[in-house]
Amino acid sequence: MSLLPTAHRASRPSGGFTLMELLVSMSLMGLVAVAILFGFRIGTNAWAKGGATLDRFRKTQGTFDLLNRQIGSMKAYYSKQKVKEAPVELLLFQGTAVGMRFVSSFSLRSRSAGGLWLVEYFAMKSKESEQMSLMLNETSLPQDNVLSQSVFRELEVGEDNIPVVRFPEFQARPDSMPLVENAREIQFQYFVPLSPQGQSPAQSASAAGKQPLPQGVKIVLRLQESGPVLVNDLSVVVPIHASVRQQ
Repeated sequence: MSLLPTAHRASRPSGGFTLMELLVSMSLMGLVAVAILFGFRIGTNAWAKGGATLDRFRKTQGTFDLLNRQIGSMKAYYSKQKVKEAPVELLLFQGTAVGMRFVSSFSLRSRSAGGLWLVEYFAMKSKESEQMSLMLNETSLPQDNVLSQSVFRELEVGEDNIPVVRFPEFQARPDSMPLVENAREIQFQYFVPLSPQGQSPAQSASAAGKQPLPQGVKIVLRLQESGPVLVNDLSVVVPIHASVRQQ
């Protein structure tokens, strides 16, 4: 009786991996590693950006604290000038939507009080982009004869014999100091009260002989960047209770 040959069936070794399985596993592990590295880099960049934004926010808040102190130390300084050979006393204050010029007894540069300082805050647009910077010009208050050339450049008599002053434009100087940079918008607002008779400051100045300071100043900054917690609109409101100073 002849025996038929039986088919030999190759069996797979137990506990082993084929070359294809190893290649697939290594590819998957590589993809997972790339994903983890990519996510780590995104997280690191976000953390660094958030830290820079927070530092910028703190610096801006610190600058606002100094602005608050300098504006709060504002003096109603009346300079003795002449209009058509007639002596007049002119308030050294200018307030526009893009800047303000005033006299203060606090120096922001030295962060100390003492003496009188001619201060200018103004918004300046970058030449390369639309970004704005809040700039500071600060000098020791000049004498009246110098003020007539540097600040009170054009004097004339308006309605009701009220002196009208045309101040020079705000300009950056070599010693100008940037206070806040990379802002989208910078605005100056002023709180000007009416007299009990409902008169404007110019009308009440005609009766009193001297033009008053505004009751308060508001500076609004709209920053370029914002975060999930930080706001991109910052403002400082400073009431003005200034005493009269004359030279």
